[in-house]
Amino acid sequence: MSLQTPEIILYELGPSRSARARWILLEAQISYESRGNCVEILGSEELNRVHPLGKLPAAIINGQPLFESGAIVTAIADLVPEKELIAAPGTWARNLHYQWSYFAQTEMEPFAQSIETNTLDFILPKSRHVPAILAQNAFFYQKGARVLDTFLSEHDFLVEDRFSATDIIVGYTILFGEELSLIDEFPALKTYLKRLRMREHCTLPLPTEEA
Repeated sequence: MSLQTPEIILYELGPSRSARARWILLEAQISYESRGNCVEILGSEELNRVHPLGKLPAAIINGQPLFESGAIVTAIADLVPEKELIAAPGTWARNLHYQWSYFAQTEMEPFAQSIETNTLDFILPKSRHVPAILAQNAFFYQKGARVLDTFLSEHDFLVEDRFSATDIIVGYTILFGEELSLIDEFPALKTYLKRLRMREHCTLPLPTEEA
C-alpha cells in the first residue's frame, strides 16, 4: 500500500487532456492542488518550468515535474497500487496498458488533433488552416478506430476485462472522435463511451445532444 499521501499539483484546463488527469485523481481518491484552469496559464513562465512547450496538462508529483497526460495518468495510478487502477509493472497486462495507450495516442489522436487545428481559430488563425488535410486525417483516425471497435465488440474494457487507467487514456481519444463525428460507424466504441460515462468519477463530457 502507499505509505503517505502524495503531494500533487496539477496544471489544467477544462476542455483539454487535463480531463484524463482529473479522472485518475478522482478514481485514486487523491487530493491535489489545481493551478491555472484558465487560458492565461498557457505558455506562462510558471507552466514552462513544468512543461517545456507550456502545454496542459502538466503536474508536479512529490516535487518532480511530469508532462504528457498518459504519463501523468500512469504515474498517479502507480501511486495507489491498492486501488488496482493499473496492471502491476512487469506483468504482461502492463505491456497491454502501454500497447493500447500508445496505439490511441499515435494511431488516432494526432489525426483528430490535426482536424481541430485546421478547423478551430482558437489553435491557429483561419489563414493558416489546411482544409485539404481534413479528409486524410479522418481516414487515418477511423483506421485506428476500427481496430479498437473490433476489440471492444468482444471486451468491456481494454486490459484484463476490467476498468483501468488504460481506459481513461484511450477513452479520451475516442471522445475526440465522437466530438468530430468520426465514430458514428463504430457501435462498439459508442457503447464503450456509454460504459465509461457510467462511472462515478468519469470526466468525459456528455455528447452535445445529451448535454
